Amino acid sequence: MLNLLVTFMKPYFLIPLALLLLAAQGNPPVAITYPVADDIVAGEVTVTGTTDVVGFVSSQLDFAYASDSTGTWFPIGTSTQPEIDSPLVVWDTTLITDGDYILRLRVNLENGAFEDATVQIKVQNDAPILTPTPIVTSTPDLLDVQLPTPFLVAASPTPTLTPRPTPTPLPANALSLNRLSIYISLGRGALVIIGLFLFAGLILRFRRY
Repeated sequence: MLNLLVTFMKPYFLIPLALLLLAAQGNPPVAITYPVADDIVAGEVTVTGTTDVVGFVSSQLDFAYASDSTGTWFPIGTSTQPEIDSPLVVWDTTLITDGDYILRLRVNLENGAFEDATVQIKVQNDAPILTPTPIVTSTPDLLDVQLPTPFLVAASPTPTLTPRPTPTPLPANALSLNRLSIYISLGRGALVIIGLFLFAGLILRFRRY
């Protein structure tokens, strides 16, 4: 057993092992380098990525709705050339509705296996992409507050009562009759009537004789 370890420690066995380790360390993983996670894209987007892995056969780029749980993927483009952080395909996002999507880069290998890289993004064509606007803070100017000028209100004069005119007594009516005059007139009239009756009675009496 010791002899076997000594044999593998010889230089001509260590050199190939070191080269294999260096090749493994220098082999970049499958990755989508643009767009990155949570990016907002619109129009035609050039998707870049890395597909240069050991055993590369072909690569394909697909997209799916982020809210779709059925695992349905729609193809965007394919390639038979390995790339390292280079353009893979131009994706026209105007052909789909706005929303959240997942991009998947799949590399097919010689042994029938595959390696995937995914990233979630947002497509926004209909509404403009909002960019943060810096808030400008300013010191408010002191307000020049002007107080209204006081003015005097003249007191209303106390109303005085206008005296009513005193009625002037009318002069005595010369033609008016008082109660005594009426009684006297009635008495006189009664006496006249009695006198007439007596006179008439005397005349009748003398005629009988």
